[in-house]
Amino acid sequence: MKSKINVPTIPVDEAVDRVTRFRNQLVLQVPESNIPRAVFIPISDLLAIINSYNVIGADGADINQLSGVRAYFAVKETDTDLPDDVTAVIVPVDKAGKDIIYQNNRGNGEGDDTEIYDFTKPCPTECDKTSPLYVP
Repeated sequence: MKSKINVPTIPVDEAVDRVTRFRNQLVLQVPESNIPRAVFIPISDLLAIINSYNVIGADGADINQLSGVRAYFAVKETDTDLPDDVTAVIVPVDKAGKDIIYQNNRGNGEGDDTEIYDFTKPCPTECDKTSPLYVP
């Protein structure tokens, strides 16, 4: 049964080709073991960000102030061995397509109260090694 989501998809073969091309291009620059495969992004964390930007309109309708989120690939300073430590930090993106780095009256009092989230998990720690996209 085809999903009712109205966003473009691509065939598995094309996705495998893209993943393979990415890995092949990077292997010329860094050791193969250092090339990130993917990052796992928990849906509950994404929903928490999305829901925190819901406002109630004048008509009582629930309106979301985001156009999406953006993932920036990152390696923590303490990760001196790069293999499998590539993660992503997530930032909400406003309707104008701009990163929301600081938001007034938000945050949990820790750090500098940014809207930069660190909850992704690197692959292969969080990977489906049976997936056709897990290119050797």
